[in-house]
Amino acid sequence: MKMGRYIRLFGMAILIVALLGGCFGGDDAEKTDGTGNSNDSQTTSGNNDQPENESDTDNTETTDENDEAEKEEDDASGDENSKGVAPKSASEQVSFTQVTWFFGSPKRQTEPGVWYYTAEDHPANLEDTFDWEEEDVLLWQIGDEKYGGYSADTEKLEIVDENLIKIVVSFDEDGPDESNPDRMPRNYISVEKGALDGKSFYVETVDGEELSLE
Repeated sequence: MKMGRYIRLFGMAILIVALLGGCFGGDDAEKTDGTGNSNDSQTTSGNNDQPENESDTDNTETTDENDEAEKEEDDASGDENSKGVAPKSASEQVSFTQVTWFFGSPKRQTEPGVWYYTAEDHPANLEDTFDWEEEDVLLWQIGDEKYGGYSADTEKLEIVDENLIKIVVSFDEDGPDESNPDRMPRNYISVEKGALDGKSFYVETVDGEELSLE
């Protein structure tokens, strides 16, 4: 009777130990798997995300710096270009030499106007003054009484079109010669032979005032 009781107790003990062992073993396996998978996943995710974020930040900063540098270069280039002035073409003017008289000049004309002297058509008193085989001579004389007594200089012969020349002149800043108030401004100009053949002329000051030739 007692032996049977011992056998039952022993069997129950074995069953309890088996059950307890199964429970604890299952929990450990599940915990290990869950912890391992979770940790691995977190570690992998963390390692992948961090470099990508840093790379994106570096690329963004580099792009911003490049854009800013390019903008500064464009601004500087724009400033330099705005200071520039396009050069005038030499073809827009006729080259000339203003005549300077050392031993007395010819008498002034009795009226204003423009005269173009060539080898075939020039005053006798200028025959030996110029090399008529190489040059022609232009004479202009204005009729504006308010400039009487002033000395004048020819600044340029500007080509307006193929048939028209603008004579640009300036006056002596010291004012008129009060001893010769009726002496009208004029200039003799030497140009290359044939340079002004068939041209018409008008006279302006450097300030754009058109002067009378009549």
